[in-house]
Parts: sequence; C-alpha cells; structure tokens
Amino acid sequence: MTPDRRQPSEPSMPASLPALRVDDRFVDRLANAITDRIAGRLPSQRSDDDGYLTPAAAARYLGVTRKRIHDLNSSRRLVPDGHDGRTPLYRRQTLDTYVRGSPDL
Repeated sequence: MTPDRRQPSEPSMPASLPALRVDDRFVDRLANAITDRIAGRLPSQRSDDDGYLTPAAAARYLGVTRKRIHDLNSSRRLVPDGHDGRTPLYRRQTLDTYVRGSPDL
C-alpha cells in the first residue's frame, strides 16, 4: 500500500502527527495512571457515616419534619450523639438504627 492510500476503515490522520498503535493493556495502564493522578487532586469524599446532622438535616435525612425529630428527642426515643451548645446532633448511623427499630416513624 502506498503512503497516500488508506483502507476505507482507517481514519485519516493529519500528516504532522505520528501514528501510534497501542494494545488494550497499554490503554488500561494509561487509564489507571490518569485516574490515580486525578484522584490525588480531588478533595477526599466523606462517607455517609461521617459527621453530625443538625435536627433540620436529620429531618431531611429521614423524610420527616423537624418537629418530629424534636418530639422523638423529647420522648428520648431518639437520643442525640452529641450537642453543639443546645443543638442536638445526630449521626446517620443512629438515625438508621432508629428507623430499623421503630415502626411508627
């Protein structure tokens, strides 16, 4: 085949770019290297169990009203994991445990 002729299935390449042929193993290693490099630049993602939720955030998490969270706290059926001043704070794990054990949410 002459250099100026190509098969119909081959894409045309600009004359100034060299042709690079690689196998799947090379592409996989390159993709992994790029992924690792990008991941190192991203802020770390917190898991769903990290941190505390305020009563408003806990209500959104459970799909109930803030008043319902207050009522559960007042009746000691949902015990906060800590406080920020007078504000009760909840972990998602605590809320999940309550839901699994309470049929009357």
